[in-house]
Amino acid sequence: MMVTYPNLYHLKYFVDAVSLGSISEAARKNLVTHPAVSRAISSLEKHVGTSLLEHQKKSFKVTKKGYQVAEQAYILLSAAADFRKLNTSSIDHEVVNLKIGISRTLADIYLSSLLQDLRKEFPSLIAHVRFGTTSEIIEAIANRSVDLGLTIGRQSLATLRQTAIHQGEFQLVQSMKMLRGNNERPRPFIITEPRIETERLRFGYMKHFGVDLPVLFEVSSWESIGQLVQKGLGVGLLPDVLINNWRRGSFKILKTNWFECPYEVYSHTLKAQSHNKVLEFAQNSLSYGSPRLAHGRHIF
Repeated sequence: MMVTYPNLYHLKYFVDAVSLGSISEAARKNLVTHPAVSRAISSLEKHVGTSLLEHQKKSFKVTKKGYQVAEQAYILLSAAADFRKLNTSSIDHEVVNLKIGISRTLADIYLSSLLQDLRKEFPSLIAHVRFGTTSEIIEAIANRSVDLGLTIGRQSLATLRQTAIHQGEFQLVQSMKMLRGNNERPRPFIITEPRIETERLRFGYMKHFGVDLPVLFEVSSWESIGQLVQKGLGVGLLPDVLINNWRRGSFKILKTNWFECPYEVYSHTLKAQSHNKVLEFAQNSLSYGSPRLAHGRHIF
């Protein structure tokens, strides 16, 4: 029985549609029409014998099988691209595109030096940087709209290669303006969306005081929380890297016997991209540049 293989162009259109979240954008990227991409995906679905996309109004949702096919398709397309490059110039002289996802907190610490190191090693580097929360960045890596992610905390995904590059502590921080106010009032807290550290804070507060944590705001941005804290509006739950450059004497770290929460900074890539020279260099640059975890620690 003859084995048939899917068309590489069909695989390319499908992978681009998944990574870009749009059939129209995939068509634009490949200089073809929207119907051409749709037909290619339909042909690919017939080849694998199941639906890869669930079409919705003006959008689509990738099925579980669709993600599996996209993962394997990317490996095949990468291998094909490597084959084409066997007799071409080295990567040092090629245009290198790298999509980076990072939180704004970590961008102030890592982004500038990382981009400088990458540009020095790959002079033709074009970096595309997007900011987001830990969940947004990890999701972007999983659907291939980001190549390299940098976050505080991680999520367990079998397809990701996650490396711990720094350790720190979450701190409870308040402005000196707040200390000069009425200390008889319960201290309101400003926290992020539900995460490990916020749940640990709520649990510790309830266990110690017997009441729910008094939350003033939930804000999905440590930078915004920091600004609110500095205005004296509440006690902020913040990673210590954020407050390293705050003016000395303008804030106080609350030391408690009921809350302690260490964290680690992680770099994230897809395991399927483990032999990518640019990503390997970036990972090494981040790991060796860390003052606390000099060689990194892989989490699979």
